[in-house]
Amino acid sequence: MTQENEHMPTPSRLADVKAKVGHIPLVRKKQFIYSYLAFLAVYGIFMLPPKGSPSAIELLLVVVYYALALVWAAIIFSDELKSDKIKTVVAIGLLALLGWLYYQYSTARWSEMTFLFFNGDVIRKAWPYLVRGFWTTLFLAIAAAIISTILGLLLAVFRSFNNPVLNFFIILYVDVFRAIPIIVLMMVIYYALPFMNIRLSAIISGIIALGLNSSAYVSEIFRAGFLSIKKGQIEAAHALGLNSIQTMRLVILPQAFRVVIPPLVGNYVASAKDTALASSISIIELLKAALAQKALLANPSPLIFVTILYIVMFVPLTRYSGYLERKMQSSKRQINV
Repeated sequence: MTQENEHMPTPSRLADVKAKVGHIPLVRKKQFIYSYLAFLAVYGIFMLPPKGSPSAIELLLVVVYYALALVWAAIIFSDELKSDKIKTVVAIGLLALLGWLYYQYSTARWSEMTFLFFNGDVIRKAWPYLVRGFWTTLFLAIAAAIISTILGLLLAVFRSFNNPVLNFFIILYVDVFRAIPIIVLMMVIYYALPFMNIRLSAIISGIIALGLNSSAYVSEIFRAGFLSIKKGQIEAAHALGLNSIQTMRLVILPQAFRVVIPPLVGNYVASAKDTALASSISIIELLKAALAQKALLANPSPLIFVTILYIVMFVPLTRYSGYLERKMQSSKRQINV
């Protein structure tokens, strides 16, 4: 039986309620729930005041209405026969109702806020510059992810050989690049290296700085994945005549990748957000483009739009990372069983 079915009002569970109290309580009957909901609808249509700043009596009517809605929700929440999905929908509905009531009866200056922060005309004017900034951000993020993955994997593989001298330099690399702020690393690469006759463009400097910083974290992620492999499997591979490189390629890496994918996705999201720091070396990425248009058009709407765009881009990736982690854990439990 699934978790959802366990919360459904089955005849046996209704019988249990009857056995406890002698009858089904009135507040748990569908007729009462629906009648109460219909009363709230009629109250909202005919008794709530019109939109605007309410008087004391009108404000009291609004407060009573929401209190009645809270009582109805409490009845739903206290009923163990109601499913978790229904309770979740009711909770979301309460928040939506509170937001709607505040919108209807508060003294907030909605039109002025919309003009300042959600101005469609301003966003349309800034759109071409924002698009160019978006493609720059995307290029920086993808290029840095590729470099950090390759470099981080190599560092983790070399460290797994347990060579003391090699490990000393790898640990030093990881500690240094995790400690250096990315913005400082970018400026050193872009502004200081030319004094050593090494001249790199701003884009290349930004990619290298992001890649070096992220590779230190990727190296530790892969190293944790390698350590998750049971020692017995490695010993069995050696007993079969596989050398260290073959064991790494055929035994360790395939299993480690299953473990490291979720934290890798989270690291890529963090690295992609760090592309905003590339503006320190004159790269017009997405956030820099939004700030420039905000100053040029004297309106923060492009900045708000870019913030929403960041949320739309990165929240699904973050949730996907969590989904992968749960899937890997479920798969691991099934293998152990």
